[in-house]
Amino acid sequence: MRTMLVVIRGAGDIASGIALRLFRAGMQVVMCDLAVPTSIRRTVCFSEAIRLGEVCVEDVRGVLCESAESARGVVSAGNVAVLVDPAASCVEELRPDALVDAILAKRNLGTTRDMAPVVVGVGPGFTAQVDCDAAVETMRGHYLGRVYYEGSPIPNTAVPGLIGGYAGERVMRAPADGVFEPCVEIGAQVKAGDVCATVDGEPMCATIDGVVRGLLQAGVPVRRGMKSGDVDPRCRSEYIRSSSDKALAVGGSVLEAILSLSGVLCGPGGMRENDASTEKNVALAHVSGSNFSDFSLVDAIFDELAAARAVGLASLLATRGSMPRHEGARLAVTADGRLLGTVGGGAMEQIAIERARAARDGAASSLEWVTSSRSDMACGGDALLAVRTLAPDDLPVLLALKQVLEGGGTAALREDWSDPSAPVMTMAEDTCPSSVRWDEASGIYRESIVSPSRLHVFGAGHVGAALVGMSAAAGFACHVYDDRPELATPERLPQAASVTRGSFDGLAAAASIGPRDFVVVLTHGHVHDETVLLAVLTRNVQPAYVGCIGSRRKSALAREHLVAAGVSQERVDAVAMPIGEAIGAVTPAEIAVSILAQLVSRRAQLRAARG
Repeated sequence: MRTMLVVIRGAGDIASGIALRLFRAGMQVVMCDLAVPTSIRRTVCFSEAIRLGEVCVEDVRGVLCESAESARGVVSAGNVAVLVDPAASCVEELRPDALVDAILAKRNLGTTRDMAPVVVGVGPGFTAQVDCDAAVETMRGHYLGRVYYEGSPIPNTAVPGLIGGYAGERVMRAPADGVFEPCVEIGAQVKAGDVCATVDGEPMCATIDGVVRGLLQAGVPVRRGMKSGDVDPRCRSEYIRSSSDKALAVGGSVLEAILSLSGVLCGPGGMRENDASTEKNVALAHVSGSNFSDFSLVDAIFDELAAARAVGLASLLATRGSMPRHEGARLAVTADGRLLGTVGGGAMEQIAIERARAARDGAASSLEWVTSSRSDMACGGDALLAVRTLAPDDLPVLLALKQVLEGGGTAALREDWSDPSAPVMTMAEDTCPSSVRWDEASGIYRESIVSPSRLHVFGAGHVGAALVGMSAAAGFACHVYDDRPELATPERLPQAASVTRGSFDGLAAAASIGPRDFVVVLTHGHVHDETVLLAVLTRNVQPAYVGCIGSRRKSALAREHLVAAGVSQERVDAVAMPIGEAIGAVTPAEIAVSILAQLVSRRAQLRAARG
């Protein structure tokens, strides 16, 4: 999977806690701040790189960069990049996957929802679905770290949270307007009344005993009453150089929002039907890959056209050489700016977004080979990019596509680009000899439309729930079966196409499993596992894939029992047991990833065999 790039506005302590969380989750991070930062907890702020050239926050190195180009090199080398760029103008060049505004100005200083595919606002001053896709609560207390997919965090109260039993008393504020000059170092032991800094000759004193936790750097212009220092009454020196509980909590919430909105992960607690975030999440849940065999993409476009809203559509009709996505990849831009689908990310994605957005707004259709000779394309391949406007006149074709996908059938889509200024999309009566085909001479593109592979998951525990979210994002229609009422609910498994509760023997016998289907057995006991396997393997029509979780010893016993029950050795040997790819998976999410990898591999083999 391509590494995600995130730009963070701000590089203070909360922003740095966010950066640590994202960096440790495997993302590349670029931070933007003022030329003279106003960070107070400087020992845990990447903003110190602006003053020192580089800094180490906990175990992560931050490096000052002169340009967006040099920032790319720094993050590629495994560091956090820091830029003097308070307006985050680098976004235009870097084209990040997500942007986080963590300036904590208590108001929005210019962040807009169209700056990146995912935009997260931190603290008061942001409204999800208005100027960001999600907003994160920063007020200490019961709601700290809550992610709002609609609405705003709690308004600023100007009252600091409790630390060591002190709230406002621990904060030191500038006694006058002027230039800040510290008299002690961060980490110094002080008592109430000790002078810690001066502003225009007036002393700024500690109001409680403790350790100086933070101070502005020398030379910062301040206003009277401005927060300029912090004393920690707990007197734990190790706290001085470690990110706070608040910063890491907020960072974890930002990570959640980015993963949820980008569709990278959809675990058991992912999107819920009644969440205000559903519309945005569904739109982005296919960033990992979409085409017109993807029901959710077709359905979302259909809804837009049915509401008389134009959609800009970018499609790859042919590719040459190395490309992240190939023929059939689609990306659509809706009237409200949502992105549906993907053509592979990077420079190609940005070109497609810009042209699809223009087509949505009335620009002419276009058909062009976009080549790797472009300086901003590093993939080494070429792609035939077709861009057009979809309007209500295209509803019949979208409706026909929906009906094919809902009915589990196949069909052929035909696009006539012989006149690039007036492309025509129709459903063909016959099927294609291969899944996709572009005929350069006639300007005709044909694509086989195949309904999503159905995945039957027996067992809705931790692994099953994680697998449902991930596999749905990968294009599987997931049907879940379990005998536990507290687990087998649509509310808990919102990405599932269906959730059925009952005894496993009855569920396995009644499930409608076809030759193109996939079966995964993850029940809460080996007896149930064998019950389901026996019911599946004794059917006349066998599914395309059967896998069962368990240790090697359990798998060997299950194979013996199945053969003894009359199942042919050939069918037993075909079961993936133990299930999943050998990637060292331990947690439920990791195990789900290993299973999904095996499912995707098998699906690719079947597609290749169908040719």
